[in-house]
Amino acid sequence: MTKRDQRQNEWAKRIEAYKASGLTMVAWCSTNQVNLEQLKYWTRKLKKIASSDIVSSARFIPVTVTELDAPLAPSSLVIHVGPASITLQKGFDRQLLREAVEALTSSC
Repeated sequence: MTKRDQRQNEWAKRIEAYKASGLTMVAWCSTNQVNLEQLKYWTRKLKKIASSDIVSSARFIPVTVTELDAPLAPSSLVIHVGPASITLQKGFDRQLLREAVEALTSSC
């Protein structure tokens, strides 16, 4: 572990202790002989590092595109619920769709 990593871990533990204490930053720093400005700095820095880690861990998920057996009407919509699919046409019955989705959701 590098010195930088050690320092980050040390400050992460301090920040956790501060948050768990329920004290204000000023009170906690005074009680624990920690510089208030350093605590603020490290709180911002570690938050920034954590958010960049989340972004860098984003990845693509493979998607499979399949051809439909029959072409859809221009104003139709296909909804997939688990392994089932529902094709809606313009003017569909909303209550019927709601009931069908609830039934499929409870069985999938």
